[in-house]
Amino acid sequence: MPDNVIQELQSTLNLQDGSYDSVKNISEILLRAIQTTNEMIIITDAPETIGEEKIVFVNKAFEEVTQYPQEEVLGKTPTFLQGPETNHEVIDELVERLSKGQHFEGETFNYKKDGSKYRLRWSIDPIKNENGEITHFVAVQRNITDEWKRRQRLQDVIKERELLVKETHHRIKNNLATVTGLLELQIMKSDSDDVRDALSESMNRIQSIGAIHEKLYETEGLASITIDTYIKELIEQFGSSIATLDNSATINFELDLQPISLKTRQAVPLGLIINELITNAHKHAFDSDSDSGTVTISCAKEDEQVTVEVSDNGKGLPNDFDIQQTDSLGLKLIETLAKQLEADFSFKSDNGAHFSMCFSQTTVS
Repeated sequence: MPDNVIQELQSTLNLQDGSYDSVKNISEILLRAIQTTNEMIIITDAPETIGEEKIVFVNKAFEEVTQYPQEEVLGKTPTFLQGPETNHEVIDELVERLSKGQHFEGETFNYKKDGSKYRLRWSIDPIKNENGEITHFVAVQRNITDEWKRRQRLQDVIKERELLVKETHHRIKNNLATVTGLLELQIMKSDSDDVRDALSESMNRIQSIGAIHEKLYETEGLASITIDTYIKELIEQFGSSIATLDNSATINFELDLQPISLKTRQAVPLGLIINELITNAHKHAFDSDSDSGTVTISCAKEDEQVTVEVSDNGKGLPNDFDIQQTDSLGLKLIETLAKQLEADFSFKSDNGAHFSMCFSQTTVS
């Protein structure tokens, strides 16, 4: 090993005893370590213009992966390894960071001597002298082609599954829309107020479920629904179908909704519960056609507990109200759906009817 290299190592390693043999032994160990590692090591000089640096050293791992022997690459810029699928945004970031003397990490494609590509993950650091001046750059590279292929296969499977699920949701949504259309035709043909009201309520319930599938079809993740936008859409749908009900009271809505993400199995029963409460308020809270009122809906979360409140400023609940004794299909449905959510719920009269429910949010990953 040349004396100037030994002296530089001695200075770098701060070996003040001047032991030539000690420095030589350490330098040989370092060189063996660099040649033994499976990581590709490239050392370049540090020119003023990043992108023009020249290779001064590569280890055996580099030679094995790229198929280029050391003597063919010394003095070349590392850019000769790039090709058609090299990500130039990554290279631009590399140039920017190295120009500032910063650490860089990235991933892209490089090309072997035979023209085949390989996926590369690497980091580059500046080497500075005792005066803090950058003299070289050292790059540690890893061939991650097999790992990248596995990731791509997994992503393809995920995409296929998401397309299948979206198509399923789309078909369900269309089928629900068909049922809703048939109910609307029956409502128009029926001369019975009771039948029309019952069909209208059923139509609203189906539309509530349809809204879930509409949101799922539009959503990337397919796993969860943001409840604030979902409830707003339910209210819009209710407004569009309210004309089919005999009671034409005008209802104004006041909303206080946090953007809480719920999984589908929680969002569906919650949407149906809110639909039933709005329908009941419209039918029973106000006495005459000239009446108007306000329905307030709030939804909040604290410590993974979701609290939902729906209230109106109507005439309140009957004095003998008991959900366990009622024969109302809507109220029985609310009770059943609340059990699905494992929710605690209650009704009370407080300047109108007031419903409150609390349940644990299922973790949305």
